[in-house]
Amino acid sequence: MAISRPLRILQAGQDLGVVRIDRGATWLAPARLFLRQNLAIQILEGLVAGILVGRLLPASALAPLSGLGDGFIRLFQMPVLPFLSVSLIAGVGRLQFAQASRLLGRSALVLIGFWLVVLLAVLLVPLGFPSWHDASFFKPSLLQAPKPLDLTELFIPVNPFAAFAETQIPAVVLFSLALGIALIAVPKRQPLIDVFDRIAEALLGISAFVARFTPLGVFAILATASASIESSQLPRLAVYVVLQGGIALLLAGLFLPLVIAGVTPIPVRQLLRSFRTPLTIAFATANMLVVLPILVELSKTLLYEARAAHLAPGVSEQELKDQVDLPVEVLAPLALVFPDMGRLLSLAFVPFAGWLTGNSISLQEMPGFLLTGLASAFLEGILAMTFLLDRMGLPSDLVQLYIAIDQLAVARLGTLLACMSVIALVIIGTWVSLEGFPKRFRRLVPAATALAVFPGFVLLSRVGFQLLPKPVNSARDQLMHQDFALAKGRAPVVQGWTPVDQPGDWQAIRRAQAIRYCVHEQDYPMAYRNADGELVGADVEMGMLFAKQMGLKPSYVLIDRIGNENDPRPDGLQALERGYCDLKLSSDVMAPMQAARTRFTDAHLTYGVALLIKGSALSSKRQWSDLVEVQGLRVGLGFEAPFLLRLVAGWLPQAKFISSQGTDALLKALQEGRLDAVLVTAQQGASWNVLQPNLTLLVPQPLKSLPAARQLPWKSAALAGVWNAWLRFQEMDGTRQTVYRHWVEGIELRKDKS
Repeated sequence: MAISRPLRILQAGQDLGVVRIDRGATWLAPARLFLRQNLAIQILEGLVAGILVGRLLPASALAPLSGLGDGFIRLFQMPVLPFLSVSLIAGVGRLQFAQASRLLGRSALVLIGFWLVVLLAVLLVPLGFPSWHDASFFKPSLLQAPKPLDLTELFIPVNPFAAFAETQIPAVVLFSLALGIALIAVPKRQPLIDVFDRIAEALLGISAFVARFTPLGVFAILATASASIESSQLPRLAVYVVLQGGIALLLAGLFLPLVIAGVTPIPVRQLLRSFRTPLTIAFATANMLVVLPILVELSKTLLYEARAAHLAPGVSEQELKDQVDLPVEVLAPLALVFPDMGRLLSLAFVPFAGWLTGNSISLQEMPGFLLTGLASAFLEGILAMTFLLDRMGLPSDLVQLYIAIDQLAVARLGTLLACMSVIALVIIGTWVSLEGFPKRFRRLVPAATALAVFPGFVLLSRVGFQLLPKPVNSARDQLMHQDFALAKGRAPVVQGWTPVDQPGDWQAIRRAQAIRYCVHEQDYPMAYRNADGELVGADVEMGMLFAKQMGLKPSYVLIDRIGNENDPRPDGLQALERGYCDLKLSSDVMAPMQAARTRFTDAHLTYGVALLIKGSALSSKRQWSDLVEVQGLRVGLGFEAPFLLRLVAGWLPQAKFISSQGTDALLKALQEGRLDAVLVTAQQGASWNVLQPNLTLLVPQPLKSLPAARQLPWKSAALAGVWNAWLRFQEMDGTRQTVYRHWVEGIELRKDKS
């Protein structure tokens, strides 16, 4: 008979409770083996298992894990802000004014030095990107105006409780510092400080309890994160991981230990050996808070030993302890609040996002980007990254990619660097507050020499990437092979120019049980021929769905965007007036004066105005006001309606405008240097950018928007009414949004194969 026995589990020095295991159940053997391992090994196994499950299982099976991972992160974050606040209040409140001034002033100089080094590293990262031109589908966030960075609101809280509720860390820090400094002047403050100490211990207890479930949380997070990354993205993501991860390792394992050894008597080998265990745990969990107490105690121990060997005989142990404890206990929470080197190094994702989407950040923009990045680093990581992507004119949707690769790899290396930077700040800040800065800088020569390794590593990485086969342009491949999202069958194309009997007349359409559409050719992603020669696109699919639900047979006529006397193919107005189709299906910008000759359906889409450019000459011109100052600007236009020409001329009064047969001809002129920019809609420009990734899609601010609709013959009021009513149903059940996102945003759908 099976015998059940209790097993008390001890991991990482903590009692996790009693688990009753049935020794007779052999299927529980893996569970018994897992529970007997230490916490760090369990976390690593959860990490590997999460990646494997995320890559192997379908997204629908992983849905429950998303909530589990989100709940784990929220539990871990719950005690962080209160802990930082009470620790800072208690630590500063213990100090004397002169001591606080010396400690904080000298530590601030050390912190600024660390910031300068890591921002220099961020500046080097783009030099390692290989010349793999690529672009992405349209992102809705391109049409969202960037939110301004209000440093006053960020740092100065009107209501401290609101700052806690909204996780405004800089405001919470300022409030806590002010309260701690005010406590210095309060007599008999020690009982209150003791209360804050007990609260901090209780909050750390919450973190320690949640840390017991880290293997499960890491498994859930990594499963959902790895599932969100497409295999085609891996080569390009590897570029970012190698560059940022390599720099993080060089900073954490080489530069910072050499700086500590240069300023203090603590040798590099002793330093790394002492902090080996907490650094391993921090790397595995990607969370520095769980090892904070260990970092504090080990820092005190190393400083005790260094000070004891440095001071003259006769100094008591208690006096030595008092000299070290207070600075360490003040600097440790402060180091967590101010941007650490790991957090600042993550700014390298923004230049990477620009390279990934074909919108690289120019050298002229780098100083502003670094300063803005330093200020935004006081925000929570995801909020800061969203703000920076918006600020630099990049799709903020890329923050999802940032989260995924951060959780998979970069966050662990970043946490390792963050831990070492906290250790360095605490040890060096404490030492220089007691002993002053070193008078001889020869001991810092090894650390200065180590800085030369960074550009060498970046350039060698670039050379290595260049030797690898260039990854496939997955977005282009998808665009040219994409099938309809919902519609079935093929879109038949009519050859020749045979007029329709009673064009646009709904009753005639019903009698013939057929409807003919006009669409622009090569109107990516709305109507175009794919790699198989089939007519596809968002407008084409909506026409197929309308015909299907109305019991009609669809057919399509290909027209030009601008008429040409030497070409028999008509433009949209000519096709409608000559009766070649019942409905011009292409989603074109509404030109008011054309309403006197044709009928418009209701506006169903809002286009954002963008420019396709080549090279870096205009890449930093992110405002319309900047473009206005460019003399002799040559801009290509894919339309010639007088109203639209006057509208665009108002935006760029100094520019010279050139019209052409279509966007493809304009882009050829841009590639050959005969144009400086081509004005397009952001939605369509993104698809053209996918096809020609050496170009850059620029969405100038403030955003300019244009309404889009479809056109019909003037006497087609009934057909217009039927179409508008039908489209409202497609809006309500999500059909239009599904088709739009499939073609414009490149979101592939898994069809039911039954």
